[in-house]
Amino acid sequence: MASFRIQNKQLKNGLSTVLMPSDDGGTVTFLVLVGVGSRYETPRQSGLSHFLEHMFFKGTSKRPTTKEISEAVDNVGGEFNAFTSEEYTGYYVKVAAAHLNRAADVVSDILLQPLFPAEEIERERGVIIEEIKMYTENPMRHVHQLWMQALYGKHPLGWDIAGTAETVSAMQRQDFVNYTSEHYHTGNAVIAVAGNFNPKQMTVRLNKLFAKLSDGRATRPKSAPKRQSVQRLVHEARPSLDQTHLMVGVPGPAMGSKDRWASAILATVLGGGMSSRLFLQVRERRGLAYAVRTNTDELTDTGSFVTQAGVRTDKAVEALKVILEEYDRAMDEPVGEEELHKAKQMLRGQLLIGLEETNALAIFGGMQQLLKGKVMKPGEIVKQIDKVTAKQVQSLAQKLLAPKKRALALLGPQKSAGRFEKLLK
Repeated sequence: MASFRIQNKQLKNGLSTVLMPSDDGGTVTFLVLVGVGSRYETPRQSGLSHFLEHMFFKGTSKRPTTKEISEAVDNVGGEFNAFTSEEYTGYYVKVAAAHLNRAADVVSDILLQPLFPAEEIERERGVIIEEIKMYTENPMRHVHQLWMQALYGKHPLGWDIAGTAETVSAMQRQDFVNYTSEHYHTGNAVIAVAGNFNPKQMTVRLNKLFAKLSDGRATRPKSAPKRQSVQRLVHEARPSLDQTHLMVGVPGPAMGSKDRWASAILATVLGGGMSSRLFLQVRERRGLAYAVRTNTDELTDTGSFVTQAGVRTDKAVEALKVILEEYDRAMDEPVGEEELHKAKQMLRGQLLIGLEETNALAIFGGMQQLLKGKVMKPGEIVKQIDKVTAKQVQSLAQKLLAPKKRALALLGPQKSAGRFEKLLK
């Protein structure tokens, strides 16, 4: 998206909106984000946020069947979807700009008038249990879950967002009704609209569509566990695998931390592209893996800094050793000016390219408003990135990547992880 404006408005009932109109392009995305996800759940509720997300599409008072909901979007060539994370759940419809009112009507309808039919709950229960099995059998997905266990243990952040077969099997219709009443209200949601539309007309429309959304205050999840509770190693042996999948890293800066920009640069230098240090060392020079990457993940009060790779099992120990050596190097040596400049340019480009789609732009604005209460514009983010110095990156690396803070999630055919554990000491 070439250019857009950001307008924060509050509806008559107190519901927050982020309107991002643009004169470019012919599409628009209508998104509602609700401040609830897996970290808000109790052990018995594990997976409820995600199950509920599915159930909102299973019929409303106005459109009693899934087919009718789908046709309302399909008939205008639109697309719709939903997603659940640790801290929020989102529902969106993307359409040609002329059909924005249809998109807004469908999303408001499913959220304000859901039926939660008992027969659909039973049917969807089976679908989600199969989804859980699929995630477990996908090694790249499952090693991430092991990583979350390493960081957060028995805290809800360490649980699978989809829950378990046991918890999903026990959920009843009243659970959905109660959870909706507790979390889906004006104080805990944000509407984000991005694309080619008239913001004044949209505001009038929103006041009508969401007038009956119940009042309420934002809910707060259980605080993230203290950093010293990180497990050094979580290992799962799976003899059927031909590869070893690993994630190694440390607790990282939270969403509002002043260190998040230096952390992003450090991650880019280490494993942010095909010319990054780890890609060159692990793949190009040693042929140990097809892909290796380093990412940051920021939540409201915690975060992580992690490198992930799928490697030859007979070379997995060597691959981990190389990764940790690059961590040590980042602590010992400042990043060169050329490498620092390249990382900043890469982050700038990824940010701007990533916001070309209206879906991404709606999530970008809506998520910030929901979790931080304000939206930082892309230009402001670029300025923060540009301010970071090589000294700040090294200082952060020394604080962040200390050997005693490192943790490893390991999924592979090996029965023992002793050789890997030694490298963490």
